Amino acid sequence: MQSVAGGTRNIRITVSRECFALLADAMCEFSKTTSRFRSLRSTVQHACERAKSLTFAREDVERFLSRYPLDGQISIWLEVKPDWIEDYDWIRHKIADTCGKVMHDRVVIAFVVWLARTNNQF
Repeated sequence: MQSVAGGTRNIRITVSRECFALLADAMCEFSKTTSRFRSLRSTVQHACERAKSLTFAREDVERFLSRYPLDGQISIWLEVKPDWIEDYDWIRHKIADTCGKVMHDRVVIAFVVWLARTNNQF
């Protein structure tokens, strides 16, 4: 993970095919719902905004992790800009507090998208 001036965070992760499919399906679903093509950034940003009103438990994170292997070779780049970095950090800390350990960005990104999809937020 790399930070640059202005509070923008550039996240580079590698993910599994299953995780990539989850993210791509969410982007497609969000695009269809809004009738606008949506990027990974806008999809994750939307999911982070919606996560504030959603509740989840450690069991939800564990269930997600047992269903979706995340480690893989597909490279993804995500730019988290200042206008939504607080939402991203909020969900990251919420997951850590809920699970009792810090989670890698790939878990945070995939879980928040899965959480939004599971709760019909797209």
